[in-house]
Amino acid sequence: MFILNQTSDKYTKTTGQIVLKAFLWLIGLMAVGAMLRAICVAIYMANGINPMEIAKFGGDPTTHMGNATWKTILKLLLVAPICEEIIFRLGLAFNRKTDALWIGILPLVVALYFFKCKTWYIILALLVVGVVIFSLVCRFTTEEQWLEWRKKYLKYAVWITAIAFGLIHLIAMSTINIQLLPFILTTILMPFLGGCAVTYARVNLNFFWGILFHMAINVPSILMILVSMMA
Repeated sequence: MFILNQTSDKYTKTTGQIVLKAFLWLIGLMAVGAMLRAICVAIYMANGINPMEIAKFGGDPTTHMGNATWKTILKLLLVAPICEEIIFRLGLAFNRKTDALWIGILPLVVALYFFKCKTWYIILALLVVGVVIFSLVCRFTTEEQWLEWRKKYLKYAVWITAIAFGLIHLIAMSTINIQLLPFILTTILMPFLGGCAVTYARVNLNFFWGILFHMAINVPSILMILVSMMA
C-alpha cells in the first residue's frame, strides 16, 4: 500500500516505527524521483538541449551557487518548511481549533510567503479577518463534526495536499512550454514524492514532525549551497 494511504498507523505503530517508516519512504521516493529526473535531463542533453538552463527552476540548488547568502540558507532550512507546512498540511489535523487556526492564518501566510507582502495595513487586515474566521469556525462547528469529516475526507485530503505541494513548484519555473513538459513533470515529481513521506509523518504523528521531515528534504540542497559558499 502506498504511503499516502497509510493514515492509520498512529493507532498500530510506535512513534519510532512511524519515524523510521517515513524516513525510509522519504529516501526511497526521493531516490526514484532523482533517478527519473536525471534520465530525463540526460535525454534532453543528448539532443543538445539544456532544460535546466532554459527553465531556470528556482528550487534547484545550483541556481543559488555562487550568489547564495546566509539568508538563503535560513529560508531553505526554516522559513520554507514552516510556511509550506502551514499552507499545505496544517489543515490535515481535522481538529476544530487547529483547522480554524489554519483557515484563519492561511491568507496571511500566503500573502507573506508567496507574494512577499510588506504593506502593514494589508497584513493588519488579514490578521483581523483571520481572527474573525477562527472565531466563526470555532463557534459554528463541533469536534464531532470534524471527526466525522476526518473519517470521510482524510484519504482525499492527503492526496490533494501532496499533489498541490508538487504543483505549486511550477511557480519556480521561469519558462514553461511544451518542449520542457517532460522536464517540468519530473522536476515537480520530486517535491510531490517527498511530500508524500512528509504527509505520512504529519498525519500519523503531528504537525511538527512534518516540519522536521520537510527540513530533511531541504538538507541536501543546503549542503550543496554551503559547499559552494566555502569554495
